[in-house]
Amino acid sequence: MPHKKEKIDFKYNLSVYYTFIRPYLWLAALVLVVNFVFELTLTLDKILFKFVIDDGTSFVGGTMSRELFVSALLMISIYFLLIIFSRSVLRFLQLHFTNRLEAKMIFDMKKRYFLHLVMLSHDFHTSHKSGSLIARLSRGGRALEMFTDVAIFEFAPFVFQFVVVSVSLAYFSSTYVYVALGTSIVFLAFSLFMQQIEMRYTLVENNADDTEKGFIGDVFTNVDAIKYYGKEKSIGSRYEGKAGATRDAQRAHWDVGRYTWLGQNTIIGIGTFLIVFFPIRDLIAGSITIGSVVFVFTTYGNLTNPLHGFVRGVRNFYRSMADFESLFRYGKISQSVKDGGDVKPISISNGTVAFRNVSFSYNSKREVIQDFNLDIKAGEKVALVGHSGSGKTTVVKLLYRFYDVTKGEILIDGSDVRNVSQESLRSEMSIVPQECVLFDDTIYNNVAFSKPDASRDEVMQALKFAQIDRIIEEFPDKEQTIVGERGVKLSGGEKQRVSIARAILANKKIIVLDEATSSLDSVTESDIQRDLAALLSGRTSIIIAHRLSTIMKADRVIVLHKGKIVEEGTHFSLVDKKGHYHRLWELQRNGYII
Repeated sequence: MPHKKEKIDFKYNLSVYYTFIRPYLWLAALVLVVNFVFELTLTLDKILFKFVIDDGTSFVGGTMSRELFVSALLMISIYFLLIIFSRSVLRFLQLHFTNRLEAKMIFDMKKRYFLHLVMLSHDFHTSHKSGSLIARLSRGGRALEMFTDVAIFEFAPFVFQFVVVSVSLAYFSSTYVYVALGTSIVFLAFSLFMQQIEMRYTLVENNADDTEKGFIGDVFTNVDAIKYYGKEKSIGSRYEGKAGATRDAQRAHWDVGRYTWLGQNTIIGIGTFLIVFFPIRDLIAGSITIGSVVFVFTTYGNLTNPLHGFVRGVRNFYRSMADFESLFRYGKISQSVKDGGDVKPISISNGTVAFRNVSFSYNSKREVIQDFNLDIKAGEKVALVGHSGSGKTTVVKLLYRFYDVTKGEILIDGSDVRNVSQESLRSEMSIVPQECVLFDDTIYNNVAFSKPDASRDEVMQALKFAQIDRIIEEFPDKEQTIVGERGVKLSGGEKQRVSIARAILANKKIIVLDEATSSLDSVTESDIQRDLAALLSGRTSIIIAHRLSTIMKADRVIVLHKGKIVEEGTHFSLVDKKGHYHRLWELQRNGYII
């Protein structure tokens, strides 16, 4: 048995599923109508076969003439061909309408949850692996298709066929109906009991699968580090453990099916014996014909396949519910940073920034930022420096409102960032990060990402400003060169120039440089610094830097220590002050990286 029993919220999952099928209820109803007529045709040919046997018996017994028998066979043949043709057309229509129904629903589901996941707050994405999110989103689409298939091809046929079979058998004897009903009830009760057990194993298997996929995503994201340290075999061994856990979970899940299969076949076997025994008894008593015996048996056979199908449907129902649970649970997660009901978009025209008595903690144990006060004028270049963990990056995250301040307020052009929409706030600022992560797309599209409606001339001008135009001229596909996943086909300097071009194209009043050159070599850094100087001209700039040589021209340098401002001034005034900044400067002059 699994060590941990997880529960599926059936009511919630079904309610979410209903929101996807609700716009297409008319199409779903059409599918069911076609389905019912199709199931009805499966019994009609059994009636024709009954007539063949009864007429044949009469012909052999000499009570029906040859001409009359041949005429009856001819009519039966015509009806049979019509039934076969109708069945083919109905099956075509069933698949046609089902395909369109499922395609629409899957599209709506993927769109809703993709956008929901993207819109969730920064802290959600820092605590959930991208590989697991991808796996659950993909599996959710398959689960929706599976669940709809179960309803259309497994559950509905059983219900429709049970009604048709019961009515047909009741015409001859209620005993036959009781046999069919009793067999179905015992069969379904046993199957549902086994599915309750199997459901728990499905959840364990899903969790193991998510862990494995998350590990794979982590490995391929950091494949360079693995190769640099020669850890391929070590990673392979760790993967064996993850894959082994998935294997064991799958095997335990599959093994439950052995007992399910054994019980189901026993129940069907007993039911088949009874449905043959009672009609033969009535045949001996002279109350029914041989054709009727054959009709009862073959009609009952119409029920056994849907019964097995229903069980497969139950199994797939629980599997789809488990997959729904993995994805739909994210629908219960709301943004930790929410826009108020009366927020308005912001348009930054000046670029003034003010931090007023700001304090912040990621948890209640320790404040990362304490009583932080800073006023930045329009067009001013302000550098934030300090040891790792001093709070520099947290200040930027608060400015972008990835988190809300615990105390105090942050104002941009006099507006509290909590009173403007997050999307407009972030779209009104530009950033050049330490590691420019690019989309697996062309250089052109990566730059245009910051301004999708930009003209080609604007994009090319931004590339020229960032001095990458001469570099891409050497590429076979020029600006249409695919950069690879996360930009792996470009060097660090090339990626950073693309990032600068992106910021130039955005053309915002406030720009953040988050250690934009710390990972570059000295020559490339010097070249990039000239580009950045041009980029920052006339813009309010917040510069985070470890290399203090890169901020010597900043209008002000703010020194942070344990979330507090301990010094501020120009580079030269702080060096002369002989305080925190002076010690950092001396360490770097002597070759130490802070």
